Amino acid sequence: MTKTLTIIALLLLALPFSMFAGPDGYTVKFRIHGLKDTICLVANYYGSGTYVTDTLEVDGQGRCIFTAPSDQPRGVYILVISDNNYFDFIVNNDQKFTMETDKDDPVRQMKVSGSLDNEEFYAYMQFNQEKFKAIQALQAQLKSYESNEDSLQAINQRIITINDEIIDYKLNIVKERPFSFLAMLINAMKEPVIKEIPILPNGRKDSTYRYRYFKGHYWDDMDLADNRLIRTPVFHNKLKKYFDQLVVQHPDSIFKEAVILIEKARPDPEMFKYLVWFITYHYENSEIMGFDKVFVDIVDQYYVTGEAAWVSGPVLEKILKKASRIRPLLLGKQAPNMIMMDTSNQLVSLYSINDFVTILLFWDPDCGHCEKEVPQLKEFYENYKEKYDLEIFSVCSDTSMAKMKEYIQKKKMTWINVNGPRTLTGDYHELYDIQTTPVIYILDRDKRILAKRLQADQVEKFITNYVKREIGLDGFDKLDRLDK
Repeated sequence: MTKTLTIIALLLLALPFSMFAGPDGYTVKFRIHGLKDTICLVANYYGSGTYVTDTLEVDGQGRCIFTAPSDQPRGVYILVISDNNYFDFIVNNDQKFTMETDKDDPVRQMKVSGSLDNEEFYAYMQFNQEKFKAIQALQAQLKSYESNEDSLQAINQRIITINDEIIDYKLNIVKERPFSFLAMLINAMKEPVIKEIPILPNGRKDSTYRYRYFKGHYWDDMDLADNRLIRTPVFHNKLKKYFDQLVVQHPDSIFKEAVILIEKARPDPEMFKYLVWFITYHYENSEIMGFDKVFVDIVDQYYVTGEAAWVSGPVLEKILKKASRIRPLLLGKQAPNMIMMDTSNQLVSLYSINDFVTILLFWDPDCGHCEKEVPQLKEFYENYKEKYDLEIFSVCSDTSMAKMKEYIQKKKMTWINVNGPRTLTGDYHELYDIQTTPVIYILDRDKRILAKRLQADQVEKFITNYVKREIGLDGFDKLDRLDK
């Protein structure tokens, strides 16, 4: 297994489990040749992170002992010798075992006694290490035989043979010990193999079959109600790949698939909790526009209903409040109206704008990023206002009208300019979830939200595509009549 780990990246979550270990708990004895009179850390994988579980004192003979209660969470753990020197071990059914190795080559020199899980695990890693080195050597030979087609073919065939040996080794483990920890780990790492693409009645290959088969068999042979998966270095990435690459990238499709997986995990409270958390966090912070709907839908499904019972107090309140703030601002929703004072001290309503497209701009005179964004938006506005029948409703966050007017004159902002604090319709920060500036929203004629939080250089492409799609022409300058 390839991984990156530094002691700095480890997060100490709790007191050492060894303080609470009883005679019926785990006792793992390590002996590491070449190491003495120092300290090692025991850590465990959890999702995408690694977390310190215990600190072990190493004696003059390189010996240290990890003890933990019998209900210690099971999974893949790590003995950290130094920042760049560590090895994995499995905490599962075997509670008393020993591991002996050398600090300079811990995997190849590992000897295990008393734990079949760890014996199989290291036999597997040592086999992989040996085969990987053989493949590397063959790949190096390829460069020496670039002009010899027969030699190249022979070397490539040998590489294929070695890869087949690795696959057969894994398949044999799963066949012979299907309920072992290593079999679970192999099943989590494997991906569906598509052997043959069916032919359609028209004589062509089914172009969507590969995707449908891969997605449909992605979770084969995996028990999503097994919380040991959480404490492996593979499950989080497998989960992330599924939602980022295989699920149709639409909020409703993502939510549907999320609920399916979460419900499969429901029999195991910890796995259920983890999957709810993963989807919540993954889409609460998504950079893809519109995917915040997944966050809102998950909150409504599991937090509002009380099914996420592990979340309470201020944390639950924060989650619910954020979902409530985002919900009215989802794509397709009608944007909240704002009635604010303009530079002539007249009240102007956002809803009074009747153009085909309205751009909402929230900005601040002291905002450094606005210095870059506003001129780009101004150039677009001047070039496309008539062509695309658009207007900008520009909300300044500064309370000073004088400061606002000075900036407007300096930047020659000829669109509708209003002062955010001078309003009849409530705090725009809450209405539009404005935490920083600048923020840009795109609205249609009926003030439905088409896009949000775009950069200024993204506005032209988005609006151009929208206008072309909606009216079928390259802007309103080619439209003879338009009923406004």
